[in-house]
Amino acid sequence: MRPRHTPWAGGKKPFSIAMSPIALEDWLENDDRRLADLAEKAGVLSRVGDAVRIRPDTAASQAEARDLIAADLVRQGLDPRPVAPPERLADGTPFAEAPPLLDAAMMLSDDLVIMRRGEEAWSLAAGVVAFPSGWHLPEKFDRPMNAIHRSVPGWAGPMAMRVARIFDNLSVDAPVWRLNWSIQFGGGLSLAGSKHDKPQATGIAAPLVRVERQTLRRLTTGDLLFTIKVMVDPVEAFAGHPDGAHLATSLADQLDGLDAAQLAYKGLTKVRDTLAARLRDLAAATV
Repeated sequence: MRPRHTPWAGGKKPFSIAMSPIALEDWLENDDRRLADLAEKAGVLSRVGDAVRIRPDTAASQAEARDLIAADLVRQGLDPRPVAPPERLADGTPFAEAPPLLDAAMMLSDDLVIMRRGEEAWSLAAGVVAFPSGWHLPEKFDRPMNAIHRSVPGWAGPMAMRVARIFDNLSVDAPVWRLNWSIQFGGGLSLAGSKHDKPQATGIAAPLVRVERQTLRRLTTGDLLFTIKVMVDPVEAFAGHPDGAHLATSLADQLDGLDAAQLAYKGLTKVRDTLAARLRDLAAATV
């Protein structure tokens, strides 16, 4: 199956914000992996208690998020009801009694996060995160943005200030979006473990490109709804893509351009050169 989004091939540098406006009709993306993604999500929610953290004072924003998502699914011709949710959450709560954000999370592939502005900063006020990319929801829950992103290379300074401005100035019904990429070796949508204690990769068996499609939308409550759709594809899929040689070469070039801190953050310090060489071999074979 071909990758659906290829952010490394568009000329944008990694570790840049690169948020752009998106039309309301393009806000949520659904595809033929939706049902499989939701089945995997239901399994995570039934097993992993850390996948859900919700402040009780976010009920109005949760309900608004659920209703917006349901309305968009109807517009796309999809059933807006939760798809095959788990009978119970990991903590034993019956799904039928779960907060509205859980209903919303079982309607689409995306993980869902609600951000709230405090006196000094935005913080993570609620989240249903089944497919984190190397982080734990509890370590970021109810924490300000600087704490949430403390390990991101280049965060402190202009990047942090720009993100705060985007959050502060976002208008209702004017969402923005961005893409980012990483590499994983085997596994599925859920990457257990934290970047703070995860060891560096030492081999490149079964390399997969992991892309996050992120959107940000202001709710009428003033909170922000952050959606994160994770897509994982084998790099070998480049061979079947009409632009496969360019995709492989561009990804190798981006890997070569990462500095030491960026490589460490992506877990690629020990394998960057080997992986880049493999991608260039793939590109040569694809031409």
